[in-house]
Amino acid sequence: MIDHLLETTKYLGLFISLGAFMIGLKLNKKYSYAFMNPLLIGTILVMVLILALDVEVAVFQKSAQVLSDLLTPATICLAVPVYRQFNILRGNSWVVLISCLAGMISGLVTIIGLALILRMSEITTLSTLARSITMAIALDTTELIGGVAGIIVAGVIFAGIFGTVVSGLIFRIFRIEEPIAKGLALGAASHAMGTAESLKASELQGAMSSLAMVVSGVMMVGLIPIAALFVQ
Repeated sequence: MIDHLLETTKYLGLFISLGAFMIGLKLNKKYSYAFMNPLLIGTILVMVLILALDVEVAVFQKSAQVLSDLLTPATICLAVPVYRQFNILRGNSWVVLISCLAGMISGLVTIIGLALILRMSEITTLSTLARSITMAIALDTTELIGGVAGIIVAGVIFAGIFGTVVSGLIFRIFRIEEPIAKGLALGAASHAMGTAESLKASELQGAMSSLAMVVSGVMMVGLIPIAALFVQ
């Protein structure tokens, strides 16, 4: 029944997704806990709905395809705060490069280390190397080294949600208050989701996060094929 509705009603999946996200926003405003992230809550609600009603994932995804189509223009719009804060960014160019490189290398080492400890298969390991960069680059890079698209999609989403949920706690524990440092950390670790979270704090933090996301993505294109050699 619900599958038929999703197939015949073009934007039903879109409205369900937006409704779940709005519920997440309401709960986030009412309860100021780190795990009350709107995206996390919305994702869980949609997953529960799909499982409870036994909906075909492909059918639901097609009904909400417009959200995926808007991903590219939304990412491009992140260039606006970068342009506005260009002078500050130019003065911190080495900080950006070193921070992003350190973040990408540590992320790859962590994944390969966990793969060895947990005895993950080669294909699974290759499919998770690019989890911390933006979806478009992660998909192409993963397919290039022989990974599975479905796994990296889940990995990218998890990295984005996890980073935005725990970032506030980590910043408090280590007493990180500098917006440049926060932006670089979120952009490098949690791509566009981290950048969206940074923009809520300030335009400077959002600009640094956006720049870190782009720089990290470019770096990973070169680093992942090298890391894959240690997996194969």
